[in-house]
Amino acid sequence: MSTWNSEKKTVLEAAQRMAQEGYVVGTAGNVSMRLDEPSGRGLVAITPNDRYYDNLTVDDIVVVDFDGQQVEGELKTSVETMLHIGIYKARKKVNAVMHVHPVYASIVAVTGLGIPPILEDQVTYLGGEIKIAQYALSGTDELAKNVISALGANNAVLLANHGALSVGRNMKEAYTNCAMLEKTAKIYVYARNSGTEIRQVPAEPLAVMQAFFNYHHGDS
Repeated sequence: MSTWNSEKKTVLEAAQRMAQEGYVVGTAGNVSMRLDEPSGRGLVAITPNDRYYDNLTVDDIVVVDFDGQQVEGELKTSVETMLHIGIYKARKKVNAVMHVHPVYASIVAVTGLGIPPILEDQVTYLGGEIKIAQYALSGTDELAKNVISALGANNAVLLANHGALSVGRNMKEAYTNCAMLEKTAKIYVYARNSGTEIRQVPAEPLAVMQAFFNYHHGDS
């Protein structure tokens, strides 16, 4: 029995829920979780590559080290494994990552525009403006670099012509942030199509909310 069965089950359940709720279609997307290894070795449990989520079992979730080498599991690891690892290296408080392709976030991602800070909960949950990572092919070092740069200290980012990604201190938070991103994107799409001016959160309260976010989520 795996030492990390509980964590692998958490990854599996999040991935299956992600598919059931329409955040991805088919085998798209990937989910991971940082593992607590007593030796301090960096390890990640992540969904395998090109597999339908409804057929996966706990044993199908792969464990890799921070070099991307498989520690546990027989299936090929996700093509975006190094993207997930890069985020864990850059963000010490992040313990879960979800890469998804939800409809409204993807609509914004093909416009080349980010989402300005338009909602209070967008700021307190996600950190403020949702930026777009420049396009690069899936699985490449360039994509990982672009995503990590655009994500910065926030909890969500859009991937140009691709989809979106959310992070959290635990899997529940990463999933909540995924839902918050899609809700925000949907509101933004409707607001832009309304023909009226989009009003952003005023500067002074925005600074207060961002300070609150940084206090809870920042690595400093």
